[in-house]
Amino acid sequence: MAKAKMDERGRILIPLEVREKLGLKAGTTEFELSAENGALILRRIISEPLPVDARHRKWGKEAFLNAGETTFGE
Repeated sequence: MAKAKMDERGRILIPLEVREKLGLKAGTTEFELSAENGALILRRIISEPLPVDARHRKWGKEAFLNAGETTFGE
């Protein structure tokens, strides 16, 4: 179990190994915060995927960084 401390401004640092394991990115990950039975609960908010137009001909290089074996047909 990882430990975290709260600073004087109320910020909690999530340890690097936990962020890496969960794929959390600084500045881009949002959380829902709640208190349940004396515990602080953070739940990552995962946005809905956006539809993609397969007919789009101006794909940038960044669109295929993690494409793996994916192929696109006509």
